[in-house]
Amino acid sequence: MGHAMWREEFSVVQDTVFFNHSAVSPMPKRARDAGVAVFDDRWQRASWDYFRWLDLIGDTRERAARLLGTTASQVAFTGNTSSGLSLVAAGLTWNPGDTVAVTWPDFPTVRFPCDALRARGVRVVEIPRRNGRVDLDEAAKRIPGCRLVMASTVDWVTGTAVDVAGLVTLCHRAGALCCLDVIQSLGAMPVNVASLGVDFAAAGCHKWQLGPMGLGIFYVMPGLEDLLAPVMVGWRSMEGEEHLGDVYQLKSSAGRFEPGTQDVAAIAAYGGSLSLLEEVGADTIRSAIFAVIDALCDGLAERGLSVISPMGEGERSSILAFAHPQAEDLYNYLMQSRVFVSYRGGAIRLAPHFYNDATDVERFFTILDGFGK
Repeated sequence: MGHAMWREEFSVVQDTVFFNHSAVSPMPKRARDAGVAVFDDRWQRASWDYFRWLDLIGDTRERAARLLGTTASQVAFTGNTSSGLSLVAAGLTWNPGDTVAVTWPDFPTVRFPCDALRARGVRVVEIPRRNGRVDLDEAAKRIPGCRLVMASTVDWVTGTAVDVAGLVTLCHRAGALCCLDVIQSLGAMPVNVASLGVDFAAAGCHKWQLGPMGLGIFYVMPGLEDLLAPVMVGWRSMEGEEHLGDVYQLKSSAGRFEPGTQDVAAIAAYGGSLSLLEEVGADTIRSAIFAVIDALCDGLAERGLSVISPMGEGERSSILAFAHPQAEDLYNYLMQSRVFVSYRGGAIRLAPHFYNDATDVERFFTILDGFGK
């Protein structure tokens, strides 16, 4: 398959310029079909296909693990990014006076699970993000003495990418655990949690991974499972769960963090999305996104509009934000014109994916040029 056939997976392109994958993405047709197929199974045969569904869940877990750069045993399905980050914050053993660091300002999900620890006497310190950037020299002054550092890999407003390898190195040098919100990277930018040495990572599936809402994945480094006391426990958390025994024996894998019955249809749809991402390939995805972003940058510059997002290697991401003197009015105009973008931090945030192309860029600028006329 090539670009034209991949683009056909997305019905939204017929009447919409969709540059909003950093919010809630459309799902490809194969994902929709996979989810509907499970509902059809339920409708026609109730639970007759249960064990086939287990195989389907296993296949999707394998695909998610490959996307993360790990093995399936280290990946758990959760409800969203917040669920995964909360497993870490709430699962670690804390003592009064312990310290956790968060990158800030950041998406609230990165901070709130840590703020909840204040009730246990835990102190929260901030690693400043200035215009989305995390200065590692500054971070190095704040991380020592912390038990945990929680950060997002990409700033949700400016799209500035963090030097993840550098941050992880600082954490481990200081004896701190590193937990990452990878939702604005995974599916758009290559992520390899194993080679980076990340301790924990979490992401919802509904943005760059093109999956359903209300489903997330959680990664735990091998050997760290026992550091986290189970926040929620159920029959699926146990070894030999399908035997429904009465012995409390947690799985040794990340599966211990999956307490009960799962949303098979959502996982099936997610598996369909991951199959498309695998088919296209991480390098092709990244280069296709950057090609669209470069074209958008050129067009914005021609119109005298300033790009807020960094474009340098190592800092750029799949998010492009630009300033406009009437940004909020422009946002409303674009959305009414079926150009889907976001209004964040007083700027317009664009977030194209691999199936977007020059036709979307041309239509975006045609509509943009009509603003105020």
